[in-house]
Amino acid sequence: MAFGVATPAIAQDNQPVDNAAEADAISSNAIVVTATLREQTLQEVPVAVSVVSGDLLDSTGVSGISQITEAVPSITFTKGNNESNSSLSIRGIGTNVFSPAVEPSVSVVFDGVVMARSGQSFQDFIDVERVEVLRGPQSTLFGKNASAGVVSVTTQDPTDYFSGKFDAMYAEGNEYQIRGTVSGPLSDTVGMRISAFHRSFDGLSTNLFDGSDVNGYEAWGLRGKLQFEPTPDLTVKLIGDYRDYEATPTFVLRDFDNPAARDLVAPLDPSISNMDVKVNLNPLSLSTQGGGQLNVEYVFANEMTLTSISAIRNWKFENELDVDGTPLSVGQPPVLPFAWDSNAGRTNLDQYSQEIRLASPDLGGFDFLVGAFAYKLKLDRYFQRRWVFSGPRPRSGTFNSTTDTTNLAAFVSGNAYFGDFNLFGGVRVIREELEWEVVRDPANVLVPGDEPLPGAAGRPADFTGSTSDTAVTGTIGLRYDFGPANAYVRYSRGYKGQGFNVAFASQEGSEPIDAESVDAFEAGLKLETYDGVFAVNAAAFYTKYDNYQAQAQRPNDITFELANAGAISTKGIELETSINPTELTSIRFGATLMDAKIDSFPGGPCYPGQTAAQGCVGGSQNLAGAPLPNAPDLRLTAFVRQYVPLGDSSPVDLYVQSNAVYQSEVQWSLNQDPRTLQDGYAVVNGAIGVEDRDGRYSLSVFVRNIFDQQQPASLSYSTTAGGRSLAQVWRNQERYFGVQGSFSF
Repeated sequence: MAFGVATPAIAQDNQPVDNAAEADAISSNAIVVTATLREQTLQEVPVAVSVVSGDLLDSTGVSGISQITEAVPSITFTKGNNESNSSLSIRGIGTNVFSPAVEPSVSVVFDGVVMARSGQSFQDFIDVERVEVLRGPQSTLFGKNASAGVVSVTTQDPTDYFSGKFDAMYAEGNEYQIRGTVSGPLSDTVGMRISAFHRSFDGLSTNLFDGSDVNGYEAWGLRGKLQFEPTPDLTVKLIGDYRDYEATPTFVLRDFDNPAARDLVAPLDPSISNMDVKVNLNPLSLSTQGGGQLNVEYVFANEMTLTSISAIRNWKFENELDVDGTPLSVGQPPVLPFAWDSNAGRTNLDQYSQEIRLASPDLGGFDFLVGAFAYKLKLDRYFQRRWVFSGPRPRSGTFNSTTDTTNLAAFVSGNAYFGDFNLFGGVRVIREELEWEVVRDPANVLVPGDEPLPGAAGRPADFTGSTSDTAVTGTIGLRYDFGPANAYVRYSRGYKGQGFNVAFASQEGSEPIDAESVDAFEAGLKLETYDGVFAVNAAAFYTKYDNYQAQAQRPNDITFELANAGAISTKGIELETSINPTELTSIRFGATLMDAKIDSFPGGPCYPGQTAAQGCVGGSQNLAGAPLPNAPDLRLTAFVRQYVPLGDSSPVDLYVQSNAVYQSEVQWSLNQDPRTLQDGYAVVNGAIGVEDRDGRYSLSVFVRNIFDQQQPASLSYSTTAGGRSLAQVWRNQERYFGVQGSFSF
């Protein structure tokens, strides 16, 4: 099952309504969001925000952050060979770099706690109340790595009655998912909620070397929440979660320049439709993460609200990948310039954060919110690599690094009301320090007798460095309320901190890259008819980034270069609409028309084989005017659901639903390599099912990718190992069927 677009009305279950009260419940006025760190309705908040409810996520089988792209047309997902180098983009802006000392541009927040790195973000949706996607820089209130936007996930609170819900899904390829939640009171003042899940998939690909399945996964996890309300004015929430994830993600070959390399992987045929691999080292990606947090809220007698969020989190990640994509190993003829016998690493991340804020009620025409934020990160990274065909003997080496980040901030925001006009704004002062240490000893070979692989210029490395920065971000805007519609204009100043290229090639004396600064302009209109039949949210935006942090691979080099890519910009129009012509019909449509491009990058990297006639002069090219990676000009989402009553005597009703997602052509590489250009495509899904009228159980049969569109999740090209084009595959790259059911009490 699938859905198309998050709009005002689909933040509630799309079920037939029997009376006016229920009709009001599915209107956007009932959707509460915290985009401004206050509870407001979606129509009131002067921010471009998309909302998807947990009920709809559960009923449609959407199980993780990466699938939000099916619901929100302004967000895209770039799939790497593991969770660590996968990333989200909003309005064409994201960060996909390998260095652990660079943060993502899209901030993912769970229950008010920011995830420090992209790899932590791709958690499973279990017992979610709603997901809010805030588009554009949100550095004033959210602050930490939110220069492109925020994905905020809010989980369900304990109920004051005993309840529960269980659902299961099974699909072709031996994919299944089981989830369950139990909630209820432990006493008059204490409630609990416990959720757990397990999911597994054999894999999309077969390794022809040994017949094993790859590009699959197995994951399990749980979340617990205790809520104390010793007095009506005090609420204390203790939240803990844990997730264990094991996967076999790897690229598949689209092409090999070297005929000898093609012979090595035979009978595999590198092509657009290839889904298999032939490697002597099976891929592996292991991660565990967990955390605990204490959320406290106290309402004073004067209705001032004090909120504190204290959190500690840990993430451990380990991966191994056969980078050359062939079955070559030690002792075989060196028919390729490079073959990897090992390419593996381990990461351990600890983060601590504390936020405290005080929010006022309406003080007679104005209100305010003031707060402070403190954040500490420590990330240790170990990496090892072994080449078997880079010289007369195998070459190998290791490196270790430590990254420490400290972020301190204070912020204030407020509203002033003048009749139908609302003047709003805020400011945040940020102090950030980044420290790093790199240790690389050429004597640390993986196998005795190997030649050392020391990294840059053949030299060892053992150095530390640090940098610090102070920044001021802010926003100001005007909102006008005229009956069923609200219009607003706003300006925002965004920020993302400095970074450093922590990698094998790191050298003492290297300079950190500058912080990103963002200027964003937005105008929006939110309209809903009083009867809730029609609602539309529209926004026009222009955002300019200076010192955009980017990564690219130079031709004939295995290392990736981290640099500030000059100035970039993104501008466009967004539209999300819902129509409920009858109580039995729901129609949704979303569109993003966008131009995300590089404005200035005169020293950009060339793509392999690029000639002077094609713009590569002196090893670099001017990338001004080039599109940003994975930033389609047009993205459309559509959804329709139709209920078919089966008569008064039937305990259930039938429903049919379908959705479609379309995106135009995208370029996956910053260097504009024509081999990584992907055509536009559309994916259509459908489902048919039954639901009982009390909402206790449902059962459906679904099909994903009805027309079997074989479009990859990302493309890349590498000159190493004979020169090859690579593709990352995803679950929706092939048509498949499944069944899903749920039961609640």
